[in-house]
Amino acid sequence: MTEEDHGRLGADALRALSSVTDPELDEPITDLGFVKNVSVEDGSISVDIATSTFWCSPNFVYMMLEDARDAISRVPGVRTVRVHLEGHHDAAKINEAINLRKSFSECYGPEAEGDIAELNKRFREKALRSRLHGMSTTMAKYGVTRDELISLKLDDVKLEGNKVLVKSGGQTLEVADPSDAGRITKYLSFLEKLGLRDGRLVIWDLEGTSPERGELDSFLSRSRSVRFSLGFNAELCRALLKSRIDREQSQELESGIPRQG
Repeated sequence: MTEEDHGRLGADALRALSSVTDPELDEPITDLGFVKNVSVEDGSISVDIATSTFWCSPNFVYMMLEDARDAISRVPGVRTVRVHLEGHHDAAKINEAINLRKSFSECYGPEAEGDIAELNKRFREKALRSRLHGMSTTMAKYGVTRDELISLKLDDVKLEGNKVLVKSGGQTLEVADPSDAGRITKYLSFLEKLGLRDGRLVIWDLEGTSPERGELDSFLSRSRSVRFSLGFNAELCRALLKSRIDREQSQELESGIPRQG
């Protein structure tokens, strides 16, 4: 592979990683600062990932690394993927199992507590409801009423470049503000991952259940608390990671200074 090919494949791998979220925070691992390095060698991708603390829960870490490995594996031109976890108390065990494509239960055996698939489902449902609240409040900002929102179909919302077009109340609304458009597209991307490309816009669970008109306000109120909880945890996680990185860099600088005497 040429140097240009390596650069292109590395960029594609990084773009794939931007679709991977921390299951507990519903934020891209690239935005959280977890991706430390992506390297390419003849179609083989190696990615170094750090966690915010030494004691991050292994089940959350495992889900995140599985998603990262699988996302890169789907990139055209990638032949092999190596995921390397840094700065975690179980890094050696997790790295070996992830790269051998073992399940969490196979990695931890009797130590594995609970069903990781059920845990993953629970956090994905939280993420869906958080995104639903972000999308619905944005729609309200542009004049979409609750009754109009509950009636919208997926076909009524279209992406056009960096804008979102919404057919509602007999008119087409244009959402061009990047933050507003981002909240809507974030919700739509989740529905796409669920395989939903038609039907009602507003759904409440991973099975695609839509609330009835009288239920929507109650559902959105509960979604609001989920969204704020995830947002607070994400900010805390960023702060912990920054503190850790600053501390490690400080220690590296200190270790490079010759001792006197």
